[in-house]
Amino acid sequence: MSHVEGTPEGDIDRARKRLDELDRHIVRMLKERVSFSALVQSARISDGGCRTDHRRENVVVRRYHQSLGPAGRDIALSLLRLCRGRDPVPAFGSGAAPARRAFLGPASSVSQRAAELLVPRAGQELVPLDTLDDVVSEVVDGRAAEAVLPLENTLSGPVHDSIRALVACDEVCVTAQLRLPVDWVLAAAPGTRLADVDTVASHPHALAQTRKWLGALLPRTATTSAASSSSASAAGLLAPDAAYEAAVCTRRAAEHYRLSVLATPDTSLVPVTRFALVRPAAALPEPSGDDVTSLAVTVPTRSLTDVVECLARNRAEVLGLHTLPAGKARHLLWLDCRGHAADPRLVRTWVELSEPCDRLRMIGTYPIAGLSGRPAES
Repeated sequence: MSHVEGTPEGDIDRARKRLDELDRHIVRMLKERVSFSALVQSARISDGGCRTDHRRENVVVRRYHQSLGPAGRDIALSLLRLCRGRDPVPAFGSGAAPARRAFLGPASSVSQRAAELLVPRAGQELVPLDTLDDVVSEVVDGRAAEAVLPLENTLSGPVHDSIRALVACDEVCVTAQLRLPVDWVLAAAPGTRLADVDTVASHPHALAQTRKWLGALLPRTATTSAASSSSASAAGLLAPDAAYEAAVCTRRAAEHYRLSVLATPDTSLVPVTRFALVRPAAALPEPSGDDVTSLAVTVPTRSLTDVVECLARNRAEVLGLHTLPAGKARHLLWLDCRGHAADPRLVRTWVELSEPCDRLRMIGTYPIAGLSGRPAES
């Protein structure tokens, strides 16, 4: 029986939906507190202190007790146990087969090559998926132990869908990275000449990375975006009713589909894509000696200068910064800062950033070595 709005049953339904929303918000905030507490603990230990600051914990217990009464004291004690790691947050994806690794398909895509190279494992099963959200969900839901996502490209910039998928999911973190040169080619079905090409298809990122080259090579040729990767565009050339005559794809994809390569860009213009290895969220890894920490913050537009000033004041070495719109008068900032997340200077930066920002989430702390093209894992 459906509940009609304005009836007691309808009012109860609306109230329950609101309660569900509040519960989700509370759980998200608790996870953020656990993560932030881990940063403080690591920084305290690295500075020669103890893991637990009982004086500080007593302040927290009194605060909850004064606000909520005896039940508040019990809540505070449970929360402190959770933040100490004695009541650990459940490990998402713990039942996944260790060899399963998800990536953005289809076969022969750039992401598959990255999935093969980034911290390779013997007997690994690579799982191609249709969207970046699906790739992250595969890890969260336990169907894969890890995933590989493209984060940014030297020519086309950040991959917004990857960044948003990682920011929205507290259950995963980045544990390693790799920069991979992309060997784009212009390919066509056998027998096609360059003069026969009226339309070129590919993924929007591939088209953005090769725009200048294509414009010089085929100034009167149109381009069309494909919903999937450039590899799928290459496969589409073999269809009898193909709506385009050529595709921008990797040389590997051209060879896989037995296409003819019509042209290749100047090797000095080869773009490089940065990929991230994603796993279920866990305790902070030990410092490697040369780390990078990725952080996502949501901040009101009016407070953007406060973020910049905070980074400058704490002399944070920013390796990368991407800005994405996040709703009305809001921005999502992705920051890559040199150093381990538990470095006292970075912890101080995180604490100060939490003031002007609506939300702060550490995406991962991991060795920087992958930035030079060598896969590295935390």
